[in-house]
Amino acid sequence: MDILNGGLVMHFYRTVNVKSVSALLGLLVLAACQTAKVDDTLGDPDAELTADDLRAYCPRPVLREGTAILRTFTRGNENNPDEIIYQATITDVTRTCRYRDGLLYMSVVAAGRVVNGPKGTTGNLELPVRVAISHGEDLPYSRLGKINVPISPGGGATQFIYKDEQVSVPAPTEPSLQVFVGFDEGPYNTP
Repeated sequence: MDILNGGLVMHFYRTVNVKSVSALLGLLVLAACQTAKVDDTLGDPDAELTADDLRAYCPRPVLREGTAILRTFTRGNENNPDEIIYQATITDVTRTCRYRDGLLYMSVVAAGRVVNGPKGTTGNLELPVRVAISHGEDLPYSRLGKINVPISPGGGATQFIYKDEQVSVPAPTEPSLQVFVGFDEGPYNTP
């Protein structure tokens, strides 16, 4: 855009991070492939967004310390790097929020990759991912989900995306919620 300022022409340019745009487009394409009915949890997707919707508090998810990496080893060889079967890593987390009927509905997404270790094999790998929300000492939401990741021959990295669209908590009156995402090896019957 050119602006005339006292006889000087000033040029303003907006720069865009190509990696950020590529990652966002990738997540949007994958989200479009989902078959779940979004309007059941996040409201009518065709509803017009208001200025209040755009300014609404939407807590940022974070990786809980020590839960971003999951390694499996051959039996009896824990912590021996030559005995790693696979290593899974959560590399990014994000969310969307919607307020409706006194509740905050969230869709929490974790992206990552799995790499075969020296003892790795091919097949399907089941990864345990937990999404939890804390409000002070309370834990209004905690869900341990699973995602199957196909491990291909050749030992290259396999990417995955985990999505929890069932998050709903009472709408907060102040910005005091913490959203945690990470691997959790169980037990699976815990909240």
